[in-house]
Amino acid sequence: MVIRVLYITGITGHTGTWLLKRLVKEKYQGPIRCVVRQGSNTSLIDQSGLNIEKVYGDLDDLAFLKESMKGVETIIHISWIMHSPKVVEAAIENDVKWAILVHTTGRFSKYKSASEEYIKIEDSLLVLKDKINLTVLRPTMIYGSAADRNMIKLIDFLNRFRAFPLFGKGENLMQPVHARDLGNAYYDVLMNPDVTMNNNYNLSGKNPITYKKLIETVSAKLNKKTILISLPLRFSVVSARIYNKITSKAIISEEQVLRMQEDKAFSYEKAKRDFGYNPIDFEEGIQEEVQLYLKAKGKR
Repeated sequence: MVIRVLYITGITGHTGTWLLKRLVKEKYQGPIRCVVRQGSNTSLIDQSGLNIEKVYGDLDDLAFLKESMKGVETIIHISWIMHSPKVVEAAIENDVKWAILVHTTGRFSKYKSASEEYIKIEDSLLVLKDKINLTVLRPTMIYGSAADRNMIKLIDFLNRFRAFPLFGKGENLMQPVHARDLGNAYYDVLMNPDVTMNNNYNLSGKNPITYKKLIETVSAKLNKKTILISLPLRFSVVSARIYNKITSKAIISEEQVLRMQEDKAFSYEKAKRDFGYNPIDFEEGIQEEVQLYLKAKGKR
């Protein structure tokens, strides 16, 4: 399937890079217009061999968005959810047929500060389906390389220290998703408009895993024997509260401690049924990231 003009934001980012690789693999023939920031590394785009036009601009700039979307038929908006309202507004003005928006399962958090803005943004857009076809994709925590900003910090901590503080019992469920699985999902959603248009999907890893097991798995891949220091939840919450009162540069809040007890596991059965989504297991995916980390550190 070839689209008149495919407009992509965030293609130089973590999951966008994997989408680009899939487009190259499939020898995508249509014209692509990519929004990139000044100074971004566009070497993969330049070497892709695809029909890609780069436009430099700011996704906060509505005038830029409106101008750069002229002639666009479909959008894949991978960049930050906070840009979605302006992206959709510009798309509607340009009579864009379909916008695929990459958001987050964070909207399902029971903690208001974590979910309120996401819910507000998403719900305000979903009511616009009479003006534009919308598909919302909601990844869980993304990992897969040093660009993930989440798991790589954990890997580094476990590599440098023998002990790890565990707030509570660590029995809360997580379901991290590899960036490669997301890049492939974006492409497969694009190629299956008959079922994916005006739909929404949670995109998670293969199986839920407890936070404690996740720590143990990463530690094992590093060939480390990490000592888990389980801190009672009540003590952890009170400590975080006091910590935040005595410093304005606290790295963890009381609510963050509580949110770490929240299950973050989501079914992807709908995505599997509609476009064949089949993510890899965390143990397999984290093995790749650990090897990348060790290689960067000059270790085998």
